[in-house]
Amino acid sequence: MSLSTVRLHQLLVAAAILVPCVVLLGAALWNRAEVLREADSSLIRTAAVMHEHASKVFDTAELAMDRVDDYAFDRSWSQIGSPGTTAFLATLKAPLAQAVAVWVVDPEGRVRASSRESDLGRDLTGRDVFGVHRSRDIGIYVGPAVRDGEGGERLFSVSRRRSTEDGRFDGVIVIALGTGYFARFYAEAAAPTAHEALLLRADGAVLVREPDDPQAEPRLPAADPLMRAIHARPQGGSAVGTPPGGAEERYAWRRVGEYPVQVAFSTPTAVAEAQWYENLKLYGAVASISALTLVLMAWLALRRARAEEAALADLRRESAQRMAAEGQLRQAQKMEAVGQLTGGIAHDFNNLLAVITGSLEVLQRRLARGDTDVGRFIDGALDGADRAAKLTHRLLAFARQQPLEPRPTDPNGLISGMIDLLRRTLGETVVVETRFAPQAPPIFVDQNQLENAILNLAVNARDAMTGGGRLTIETARDTLEGARPAVAITVRDTGTGMPPEVVARAFEPFFTTKPQGRGTGLGLSQVYGFVTQSGGTVRIDSAPGLGTAVVLVLPVHDGAAPVEATGRGRLPAQVPERGRRTVLVVEDDAMVRSASAETIGELGYRTLTAADGQAALACLDNDRDVAVLFTDVVMPGLDGPSLAAEARRRRPGLKVVFATGHGREGEDGPRPAPGETVLRKPFTIEDLAAALEAENRAQASV
Repeated sequence: MSLSTVRLHQLLVAAAILVPCVVLLGAALWNRAEVLREADSSLIRTAAVMHEHASKVFDTAELAMDRVDDYAFDRSWSQIGSPGTTAFLATLKAPLAQAVAVWVVDPEGRVRASSRESDLGRDLTGRDVFGVHRSRDIGIYVGPAVRDGEGGERLFSVSRRRSTEDGRFDGVIVIALGTGYFARFYAEAAAPTAHEALLLRADGAVLVREPDDPQAEPRLPAADPLMRAIHARPQGGSAVGTPPGGAEERYAWRRVGEYPVQVAFSTPTAVAEAQWYENLKLYGAVASISALTLVLMAWLALRRARAEEAALADLRRESAQRMAAEGQLRQAQKMEAVGQLTGGIAHDFNNLLAVITGSLEVLQRRLARGDTDVGRFIDGALDGADRAAKLTHRLLAFARQQPLEPRPTDPNGLISGMIDLLRRTLGETVVVETRFAPQAPPIFVDQNQLENAILNLAVNARDAMTGGGRLTIETARDTLEGARPAVAITVRDTGTGMPPEVVARAFEPFFTTKPQGRGTGLGLSQVYGFVTQSGGTVRIDSAPGLGTAVVLVLPVHDGAAPVEATGRGRLPAQVPERGRRTVLVVEDDAMVRSASAETIGELGYRTLTAADGQAALACLDNDRDVAVLFTDVVMPGLDGPSLAAEARRRRPGLKVVFATGHGREGEDGPRPAPGETVLRKPFTIEDLAAALEAENRAQASV
């Protein structure tokens, strides 16, 4: 063996030892950066959860103060100090788990009305939640955390001036929030490691600290790293700092809306590094084994090279197949998750729309009688509510939770009836053609949704045909899974077409290739949701420069011949006198309950209200004049269908109207029995009148 060969083997052995060490060092540095980056991401996510929770609490408190202000606006202090106000405040506070008490304080600083009778007459002149409002209206003020009496719960107060016509100071409205409510939520939201969750004011005063530390200062000094970071970026962010005399900390914070309050979450850097140290042990073991293996196996390297190359090729193929399968799984999970998300958003949004539409329409009707000229503002609000409702319907359609009204439908007849509308909508530059399958069987779909889907696809096609082109709508017999007969409706254009990567994402919600302001990205998602909810399938055939064809495959109706669609007119909002028939309104949301009762009262009915099923049953037992039960479907405790069943057992002649903001309850929503009607939120006053009139007609016929 020559000297050069010995040196070559020595270098190979040295490389077998040094290379794993270098790799270990590089991997350790990279892994530390990844561990700290993940720790920062976790902090930011936790702070975002805390921010969302605090925003809802403070917004709810502000809404509650607005309700108290509206209630007390035209009342004198003697009226405010009456038992009726105390009962109102107690009722308002009852559903607010975060609230300890609600006070109305007179200009001398004494509590004149409170949700707790023990607070009446309490002197707040020395408290800043009262004093800061004397000189000027500063809006919402958040006071420091204090103890509620000796040995009582810690709380902090949110206050605002009481509204007056001339702007003078005439007392304040205060809501006391318990710190324990926030601390319990923070404890659940935080990871089970060393951390500190804070709710603090802009001046550093700590409102909530979790975990609680009796030795900690009640206010963060301006030199504290967190306070310096907040002053630099008050809207939110993340940072790393070392407090005086302590170890390095990692912070994330967010400002709570426009309130002078911040949420912050921190954890020691050492906690994140502990995971890194565990990883280093594994890396060290792997590096040691690798070095030993390289030394022992160096002389077999050449012999095994070809076998390893073949094995590596197999591994690459396996990895590519696995990545493709994982990509398909992620896409399916993403589509399902977005469907669930849109369903939840639509439910909450519909409740808000019910309040907006009902309240503004009542207001519009009253103003129309000559109170004042603000109709244009109400019309604008109603238009905004209508747009929000349409967006909600699109979200529900993608989520496949939009209530459908399927009926036997002649596809050729439906499309023929749309041709004039399509030609007017698309303009003279687009030629519209039809190719119908002879004697196409009827399909079982919601006619309105199918018309909307075809119109949506036609508008997309027009936008893709710059300078005009040809739009062809075809019908043909087809089949679905299991050899079920179906009809394929194809909307084909001569536009620019789409590349494969765009086709792959076309059904994703909010994905659009149109310029900003030209589309929401929900059109094809809505089509996808409607078709799949109807039991069919949808596909896109497209290529750049070859146009696009969207094919809707819908199941054939296996019953009687199709019926012609009939238009449905609205009932007039002004209904005739009905002898003050009594309607019992049952709704767990106080705002929706109040708006519904006001709207029904505006239609000429006498109304009673109940916050839950048990209260409604008690009201039915006490008032025999109740003719109609108007109830929400999803409520805590006794839900709407159960309440209706029990109420009609007690009162067989009682009529029921269900009001629901969900896309569906159970599998297909509440199934109305004879004498029952389902009204979908958001509903207009005309929809409500129609539902109540239907019940009146049903009752009159008995």
